[in-house]
Amino acid sequence: MDYKHQRSLRRISAFVIIAAFGVIFGILFASRMNWTDVSIADEEQTTSQPANYVFQDYESPFVAVAENIKPAVVSISTESRAIIGSPFELFDFGPFKDFFRQHDRPQEQKTRSAGSGIIISEKGYILTNNHLVENADNITVRLASDEEYEAEVIGADPITDVALIKIAVKLKPEQVARLGNSDEIKIGQWAIAIGNPFGLDWTVTVGVISAIGRGGLNIAGRGPDIQNFIQTDASINFGNSGGPLVNIHGEVIGINTAINTEGQGIGFAIPVNMAKEVADQLKESGRVSHGYLGMVPVELTAAKKEALGLDPDVRGVFVDMVEEDNPADEGGLEPSDVIVEFEGVKITNVIQFRSLVASKRAGDKVEAVVVRDGRKKRLAFILGDRAEILSATYPVERRSDVWLGIHIESLKGQQARQWNITEVEGVLVVEIDQDSPAEGVLQGGDVIIEIDKCPVKSVKDFNNIATDLKDRKKSILFRISRNGRKTFEVIKPE
Repeated sequence: MDYKHQRSLRRISAFVIIAAFGVIFGILFASRMNWTDVSIADEEQTTSQPANYVFQDYESPFVAVAENIKPAVVSISTESRAIIGSPFELFDFGPFKDFFRQHDRPQEQKTRSAGSGIIISEKGYILTNNHLVENADNITVRLASDEEYEAEVIGADPITDVALIKIAVKLKPEQVARLGNSDEIKIGQWAIAIGNPFGLDWTVTVGVISAIGRGGLNIAGRGPDIQNFIQTDASINFGNSGGPLVNIHGEVIGINTAINTEGQGIGFAIPVNMAKEVADQLKESGRVSHGYLGMVPVELTAAKKEALGLDPDVRGVFVDMVEEDNPADEGGLEPSDVIVEFEGVKITNVIQFRSLVASKRAGDKVEAVVVRDGRKKRLAFILGDRAEILSATYPVERRSDVWLGIHIESLKGQQARQWNITEVEGVLVVEIDQDSPAEGVLQGGDVIIEIDKCPVKSVKDFNNIATDLKDRKKSILFRISRNGRKTFEVIKPE
């Protein structure tokens, strides 16, 4: 009996143990397969957590950037006036000349352009491009709040294409852009462009930094002379000029300036560090002092390295020429030197080097490390003023009296260099008097190459022709080069 009872107890115990294991296993299995019931609260928590995770991971980080920078971006509209000649001037001859003369009245032509700008101060200072506001008679600034104000030009620097304008209003701190450090940008990092392309206000486009230190661009028919552009594939179109290029932190790293019209996805911006330096000087004095050494740097090619016995890994610029009695000469720089360092910065190319020199002011004491005869040598220079030295080196040859309201200078003058003039013969038009016969016909930057079918190769030629035609009453045919394109214009003396 006792034996049977014990045997029954063992069977019951074994059954209970097996059943317990079965229940536990079933619960675990069911939970793995999501077969178990949960409470409503648990269900909400379970379903909401993955949704929040996805939202945080995949919502565009550019939303906050755009919202923060938008109040600091302005729309700029400019208006310029010019007097153009009558279209009937060509018919000033023959039996119908009296009929055409009654319609031969100069007409005023208004030119409008649009772009963008960046608020950099609560006092109303705005950074933009020089080519946008240059020669403008009226400048209107529209804020993100749709308020409009007339702006004045504090100063402009054609050499860097930077301008500083101002509106007479006290702005809020949140309307002022945060300026970053363009020296720290890296190729491949995010770049966000904001502006008003084609009148589409406050458009945001996104890309990356494609390259740095770009040069050789032709903007508004010329330079600028100093080029160290940031290249980006963030879409930059007409109307974006002067607007900000910002990083992922919403800091301005560049001023949108130009596009490559031959291809999409290629835009350029002025580094903000350069723009800040220019703006500071314009605010102080209304003009910009750019440092000048007085030497010609060229790229350090593999052939030059081999000829100089340099290691192939050496980076720098080759000194092709040193101008006498200029800072470079006075500091001991010699032709065939290789500049490998300037003010503690390793030199990699000519564009970077020129930008570094120009970023300094006249009178600044700077140091450079050069390689000469295989040995490094440290030199010190006191920089000159770029504009003053170039004016002295390339003196302006002008007429003492102005003919037809046309002010000219030699193609060897400073302004010809600033306009990136490529012609080797002719004279440069630097200014046209208001209400003169030439107003609205010729413009600054034109190169006069013929007058009345006589070639103009120099200022002397221009003066001689002007003397011969001083009593001319009939229209005079001018052949000019404008933005590299040769064309004819007609000027009728008064």
